[in-house]
Amino acid sequence: MRPLLLLLFLCLASPAVAATGCEDAWFTRNQIMDRAGYCFSTPLGRAMFDNSDCVGTQVRPDPYYQPVIDEILKREAQHNCRVDTGRQWLDLEDVQFRRALSDFPIKDEFEGGCLGWTGAQTPLYAGYREPFRAIGQITQGDYVHFGHNAVHGAGEAGWAYVTIHQPAWGAFKSAGWLYWPGERPCADYAG
Repeated sequence: MRPLLLLLFLCLASPAVAATGCEDAWFTRNQIMDRAGYCFSTPLGRAMFDNSDCVGTQVRPDPYYQPVIDEILKREAQHNCRVDTGRQWLDLEDVQFRRALSDFPIKDEFEGGCLGWTGAQTPLYAGYREPFRAIGQITQGDYVHFGHNAVHGAGEAGWAYVTIHQPAWGAFKSAGWLYWPGERPCADYAG
């Protein structure tokens, strides 16, 4: 119970949770539209996505991602999301890693953490479909935050988009898609 209370306290004080689920959802939904060639007109859209390869405002995303967009829109409606698109930043610590993604995460309403990775150095990938391209890593002792829906797996096996921190929820280090075929090697769990 103590680790869970410590995690809650650290998360409430941490910039890692400063980003609301609404900001996370806004970024993912609009990242999909950016990849489809959408031209952003708001200050936030232009700041987050450079418009250098945009083709217009009447674009269609890859049909593969339509279920992701539908789920995000549903959650944004459920939570009455209103992101201020007049500003020029989002409080997403992992934004540079997310720009490199080929598969896009959906924020989970239930989060958890691995308090001290005990496994070998493990790569994090840009996506959960081939070709696999490493964009980050987990090293022994790292804290692993599970804050997005897992995909392609039953139980603990499968893919999860994770963010990596120094021990005791220290500084942000890395992010990406983690594949683990069974129980994750953690000193302790929270969430």
